[in-house]
Amino acid sequence: MTVMNLEHDMELRHLEHFVAVAEERSFTRAAAGLHLVQSALSVSIRSLERELGGRLFDRTTHYVELTDAGRALLVEARIALAAVDAARDAVAAVHGGLRGTVRIGIMHSMTLIDLAAVLTRYHRERPQVQIVPSAAQGGSTELARQVIDGRLDLAFAALPSDYPPGLTVYPLASEPMLLACPEDHPFARRRVVPLAELDGERFVDFPPGWGTRLGVDRLFLEAGVRREVTVEVADIPTVVELV
Repeated sequence: MTVMNLEHDMELRHLEHFVAVAEERSFTRAAAGLHLVQSALSVSIRSLERELGGRLFDRTTHYVELTDAGRALLVEARIALAAVDAARDAVAAVHGGLRGTVRIGIMHSMTLIDLAAVLTRYHRERPQVQIVPSAAQGGSTELARQVIDGRLDLAFAALPSDYPPGLTVYPLASEPMLLACPEDHPFARRRVVPLAELDGERFVDFPPGWGTRLGVDRLFLEAGVRREVTVEVADIPTVVELV
């Protein structure tokens, strides 16, 4: 782990403001989340840029993007802020038990795991630890990336066997893949449909970052079978309805 070397006069709030803008890619949204007026946030970022001697964002009226310097700082800023949080939690723990915040990534559907029961039990055992669950529109791929980037402490995700480097993965549950089709489709009367017979069929599926989509895409690619994904929807009930 690397540790950011901060000048004595650099304030943590400047780093917090920088990370907020970097993650939101918007001064307006970041200011709202920080409960600041946008002008104050802009002043804070300019102050940090002057102190570091370079631009951290490319800004136009339409977008906000990190510069190369900004991308380098983002990694170190997250580490520095996490270290400060850990130091505060360590001191608080001495005076009143385990404290802190656990940021958990969750999938849109988790029928194989009773997540509510797991979090309830954890909360009862450690009532002073704040649990912050959040989903990701980009699916399991985005959840994994947020764990690697340090935005999440852990995540429940559906990942293929060759998951990204930088992760420690524990298998918790599995379920078979099933083919869903309308009741009047010829396949509906059959218990088993060979993969080869799906060649050229049209599908409703999840976006590419979702774990199920990754698994199905790989399955068809390895079998040399073509399929046409005509609709992509990031919502399980809607997928079923469209099928």
